[in-house]
Formats: sequence, C-alpha cells, structure tokens
Amino acid sequence: MKKTLAIAALAFLPALSPAQAPAADPLAFLGWMKDLAGACWEGKDAQGRVTDRQCYEVQYGRFLRGTIEIGAIDNKPPGFRGDSLFHREPKTGRIAIVLWASNGSVSLSEAVVEGGAIRYLQPKVEGRPESRTSWTRQGADGFRVAREHREGEAWQETLVVNYRRLPK
Repeated sequence: MKKTLAIAALAFLPALSPAQAPAADPLAFLGWMKDLAGACWEGKDAQGRVTDRQCYEVQYGRFLRGTIEIGAIDNKPPGFRGDSLFHREPKTGRIAIVLWASNGSVSLSEAVVEGGAIRYLQPKVEGRPESRTSWTRQGADGFRVAREHREGEAWQETLVVNYRRLPK
C-alpha cells in the first residue's frame, strides 16, 4: 500500500518542479489592465450619470476576474450582473475572455493590447459597420472605455464611459 502511494505521489512531482515555475509576471499579457485588480471602479457617462460598477481581482495568480453590476433606475435591484475571466490564449497570445451574466448569456470574446489601449474585438456582422471597444488608462485611479465603429479608414466614438477607482 505504501509503495502504491509513493508511486502515485511521484506522478505529481513534475508539476512541482522548478522547470515549470510560472513566469515572473503571469499577468503581463494584460498590459495595464492587470493594475485594475484589487479595486472597484464606477463608470459615468458624458452627462455624469453612473452607468455601472466593475470590480477586479486576481485569481490563482494567473487570471483576472471581473464583475460588473449595472443598476436599475429608481433604486431597484441591479438590472444586470455579469462576471468575466481574462486569460491568455496560448495559440494567439491575445487576451481571451469568458463572460457569463444574470440574463443567462454566456459568451467568449478576445482583446489585444495595442500600445496604451486594450481593444476588445467585436464579431463582424454583415451590413453593419465594424465595431470595437477601446479601453485606455487615465492615470492611476481611472480608465476610459469608448465604443467605436469604423467609418472608412477611421474609427468614430459612439459612447464613452469614464471610470474612477472607488474608495475601499
């Protein structure tokens, strides 16, 4: 019995070997987005109205988990809640996102880091302009999210939400 347990334990030793230690910063693929972890952020539209609240945390040292809550009007319960898990897609190196929400939806998405922007790619829909969402950092305590669509060779913003870090 002891010999069987010892052999079984040996099967797990390669998983613990130093040769397979995680990278120095397993969240580096997220760019500045990794710095959102450990905080909640409140979004406001151009008129100063609160749009949503997002919170981020690191999970298992290598994933970023985000939650979103979109409030309903007249102090009713939230109209929408969602969770997302951000990880690195090994084949493409892109940010892969798994999203699930209170409305029953589950979806997959992806993003790329382009300089100081994180671009969330939207699937192309026949007959509609190409669209994306771009996130940019606005100092240590803020970031900006812009929904954009392509007009010719240029991208035009259609909606902007500015986020500020909430006090703990």
